Amino acid sequence: MNGTIVISVSRAVRPREVFLRRLMVVLAVLFLLQAIMFSTGFMLPCFLMTLCWFWFSYASKREYEYTLQDGTLRVERVSDRGRRLLHEIPFSAVRLLCRPDAPEALPYKKGGSIRIRKVDYTSYREDVPYYTMIAEEDGTPLKLLLDLNDEAIQMIRRRNPAAVRA
Repeated sequence: MNGTIVISVSRAVRPREVFLRRLMVVLAVLFLLQAIMFSTGFMLPCFLMTLCWFWFSYASKREYEYTLQDGTLRVERVSDRGRRLLHEIPFSAVRLLCRPDAPEALPYKKGGSIRIRKVDYTSYREDVPYYTMIAEEDGTPLKLLLDLNDEAIQMIRRRNPAAVRA
């Protein structure tokens, strides 16, 4: 019963990212108008703001892929340049898998009693449930926020039933 589960996650655009993009466009246009009306010295800020807009548009696109296979969770970032392996965690290294509002996750929340590094690989969509995974990677504890489906949770539960509380 060694199946493979692949979950693709594409990040939704957040409202503050939309605001920031619009602000950069407005500033670039204002600098361009000032360059036309007053001095060509305003062309440099206009050019730099346009470059920032292109860079931000490219950098804010995030896609992740979770692969659950052979008792291992692999998290990869997918981009135009290819794939980049971010984490490879065996199911035996998972200490806790639960909903973020579960009582077991309270010590790991912001302001909680246990401080560990948090990494968010969710889609930011309201209709998609996400889970908190506490695991050890290379001996250091790590908190992962993941959009897992029921099939993936059941696969982890079969290998490590003590950790799954979802």
